[in-house]
Amino acid sequence: MIKAIIFDWTGVLYERHKGLFSFTKEVLDQLKPKYKLGIVSRSKNIISRRKKIENSIIKNYFDFILVATKKTTKEFEQSLKELGVKPSQAIIIGNRASREIKPGNELGCKTVWIQKGDGSYDSPNQETGEPDYRFDSIKELLDIL
Repeated sequence: MIKAIIFDWTGVLYERHKGLFSFTKEVLDQLKPKYKLGIVSRSKNIISRRKKIENSIIKNYFDFILVATKKTTKEFEQSLKELGVKPSQAIIIGNRASREIKPGNELGCKTVWIQKGDGSYDSPNQETGEPDYRFDSIKELLDIL
């Protein structure tokens, strides 16, 4: 049973240089009452990214937010621990297979690859493993939960 959902920021919740996707808040409104929510975001400028997330209208939806210079299984393990869930109880959602799908698969989480947008060139392959789901946006998440 899924208890937590961990999102990437850019390309999943937030469109680069434009702001939140038009559907982000609506989707989070439906998920928040049922699931613990987290963000694991990679940025070369941690302070700037953290500020962007903290200043967003969706900040309070999240039980855990981590901005790091790398994304490996370590960052996702920390997120799972903070959210108090086992890997089998979590979904990791991202648009870059090497940064979200691979660690999620290695940990035993369900994975969702957002196959549209600026990170979609980093697609699943033999090294990353296949995601459990391929979506065009997080709106499709509501169809499976």
